[in-house]
Amino acid sequence: MLEIPMRFAHVLAIASISVSAPVVAQANFTGAGEISEMDCDGGTANITGASNTMTITGNCTQLVIEGAGNRVRVSLAPKGVIQITGASNTVVWTTPDGSKAQVRVTGAGNRISQGR
Repeated sequence: MLEIPMRFAHVLAIASISVSAPVVAQANFTGAGEISEMDCDGGTANITGASNTMTITGNCTQLVIEGAGNRVRVSLAPKGVIQITGASNTVVWTTPDGSKAQVRVTGAGNRISQGR
């Protein structure tokens, strides 16, 4: 059996502690012509596709849409971000405290509004 001098025992104890990075929630959807619901669990919701009707819960910190003709109702965290790349998407968002969403849009004919 290997004997370790006491002065090195604390070094081994510290070295055996593992550090894990925090897990960031993320919900992903890819499709066309679908009706679906998902929970972003306080993280990011990603939607890729066209002509989808989505309901997203979970106070998302960010909603990312890449596509066209999507209709999305989303529950955002306070000061959440909506990022859209595409055309003719409709997003209705709410926040628990009534704060405004940060909106970043690239494309034409997108409509973003605050729901009740």
